[in-house]
Amino acid sequence: MTNLRLCPKCRQPTLRSATNVSGWLAPAMYECSNDKCKYIGYFYIEVDPNDFKLDEETEKSEIEFDEEEENDKKEK
Repeated sequence: MTNLRLCPKCRQPTLRSATNVSGWLAPAMYECSNDKCKYIGYFYIEVDPNDFKLDEETEKSEIEFDEEEENDKKEK
């Protein structure tokens, strides 16, 4: 199983090779294909796909919890 390469800025698996000679003539450079992020650089975060899925689920539950807290504050 291969690991996912995440963008260090937006934390999404949207990295691709930035140039045709990356890793051959020059160090490997990556570009984020996310329209909002546009990261270009040499660094990336590498994670196991199973860990990434667990992290996404945790983030969703945290967002839902935060929204519930905000709604409770507004009602008071």
